[in-house]
Amino acid sequence: MLRRVLLPSAAVVLLVAGVWYFSQANDETADIRRRLQALCDDVNSSTTDGRGPEARAAQLGMFFTDDVDVDLGGGATPIKGRATIVAMAARLQPRTAAFKLQFEDVAVAMDPGGNSASVHLTAEFIRRNLLTGEQSLDAREFTLGMRRVAADWEIQRVTAVDTLK
Repeated sequence: MLRRVLLPSAAVVLLVAGVWYFSQANDETADIRRRLQALCDDVNSSTTDGRGPEARAAQLGMFFTDDVDVDLGGGATPIKGRATIVAMAARLQPRTAAFKLQFEDVAVAMDPGGNSASVHLTAEFIRRNLLTGEQSLDAREFTLGMRRVAADWEIQRVTAVDTLK
């Protein structure tokens, strides 16, 4: 009799543990997706808040780890460190008003332990000609390494994916 009671109970415990594990993983991937969407929103927002390009660039820097490594491929020099990203963002901001960034086809794979993840996505840069209103699209694939820092997910590595031409 005891064996009949233990088998269904063990199955229920395993089922509950499995549901909890996969729901936690789904929550983490949803958090990562929200964080990436917030990055797009911040990149696409204007500087009408009066804070200036430097403050806005520092806000964008909060999406990256201190030791971020960005490899855009094509022989470009890798970009290393949050401070470099912030400095570049402050200088480039006035020129980015005609662009919109959006991420498509975002695939998140949690690493064992749940404190880091690999992300594959397509970054679409949509440029609007301010005179004619016409739009052009430049899309590139990237892999990102993300790491949980305190309560937020931050980008630690960005690597451009060479696609077939």
